[in-house]
Formats: sequence, structure tokens, C-alpha cells
Amino acid sequence: MFSKYSYRYFVLLAIATFWETLAFSVFVADTRAQTFEPPTSNPTPTISIGGGRRGSDGQCMKDINIQSRSGKIKKSLDQQLIPLIPNNKIGLTISANPILSAYIPETSAIAVEVTLENMQGKGISSKRIELTNTPSVVNVQFETTPLEVGKDYKWLISVICETGDPEDNFSEGIIRRIKPDSTLMNKLEKASAIEKVYIYAKSGIWYEAIADLVNLRLSEPSNPELKTNWLNLLKSSSLESLANAPLNNYKAFR
Repeated sequence: MFSKYSYRYFVLLAIATFWETLAFSVFVADTRAQTFEPPTSNPTPTISIGGGRRGSDGQCMKDINIQSRSGKIKKSLDQQLIPLIPNNKIGLTISANPILSAYIPETSAIAVEVTLENMQGKGISSKRIELTNTPSVVNVQFETTPLEVGKDYKWLISVICETGDPEDNFSEGIIRRIKPDSTLMNKLEKASAIEKVYIYAKSGIWYEAIADLVNLRLSEPSNPELKTNWLNLLKSSSLESLANAPLNNYKAFR
């Protein structure tokens, strides 16, 4: 038989458990509401991209000729070759071999070429991605070219037309690898797959947020919450018009 003190103890324990659960639920809900938050503590890029280029038409000459005859001149975002990067054109990663993603508009190009350059502007790796259906989101990972912590790299994507040579139209972005602190790593170790996306986005780690969320969408293509999360993440970097692009060219790495 419990004494009155035992009873009070269990009541207090139940109340404490309730409030702990409620606090965690509020934390998760608040975290899920987060979109990408660009970091403010990192130094400015040590390399630049030409003319602030973020997107280009990314079209072959055949496409340009057809569009010229139809009177289409100004391109909307979903008609351009766009690397999926933040507004400030530099994205952070904690991976030595991050996944880079880009939106490919409807095009007659047979492939795209992605090139990775170091701080001196020297190409250190490149890959060709065959195109099957466009528009779509494609990705590339340079498995044998690890990024060094604290250094900036430029990556460029250009279309390859039937001639076999990359066109002059290209888009580019900057990527920097950072070393995560122990607090961040502890949070990631305890988090679920979707919670990791929120943590990455809130911490300003762009490339992992994008890659992990795409993989979740591929695993649950009809999940409305994941679709909303994808829209919010892109919207926070002014890329919302690309939210409905098919992910058929995207290979899951994780």
C-alpha cells in the first residue's frame, strides 16, 4: 500500500513526464516549421562566380532557334539551368563527398557536364550525366575527390548537345566544407531522418538538407508533408518555382 508521500511522488513524476513530452513536441513542431537559414558566422567566399551567375538558359542551339522563331525571349526560372544553391550562391556541407543537385529545364541536350574547381580555378574533377527526361532534378557526387575542410570550391554545370561538346551556357555555385561541432553531431545522432533535414536547414548546412529531403521524397513520393517541406526549403532560397520538377534523374545515395 502506497503512502501519501509515494502517491505525491508518482503524481509529480507523471506531471514532469507530461511537460517533458509536451516540450519535446513543441520543439519538434517548431523545428519542422523551420526553412533554410543561411549562416551568418562564416566568412565571405574566397572565390567568385562570374557576373553573379546563378542560372542560364542551358539550351542547345536547336532550342534557341525554335524559341527565337516563337518569339520567346525572357526566361522564367523553370526554363533555366539552375544549380540548387542558396540565394547567396554559397552552400555549406559537412561531407567530404557531398551530393550536388541541379534543375535541368526542358531541353534537347543529351547530357550535362558537372565540373568541380578548386580555389585557383583549376578543374579537379568532372562528370557527365546522361539525360532521359527533362525537366528534372539531377545530381552528382565526386566520390574520389574529397573536399578539404575550410576551403571553397566552385562547381559548374553545362549542357552537352548533339555535337558532343559542352555549350557556352552554364550555371555555377560555390560549396564550402565545414567541420561540425560536437553539439550538432549529438543532435544529428539522436534525430530521425526528417528531423535531420530540419537540423541541417536551421544550421545553414544546405547540401545535406537538400540531399536528405530528396531521398525522403523518393521513398515516400505521395507524402504531402514531405512535398510541403520541399516547397518550403526551395522557397527559402527563391527556388519555389522548381518544386514540382520530377526527381526521376535523382539517385538515392543515403
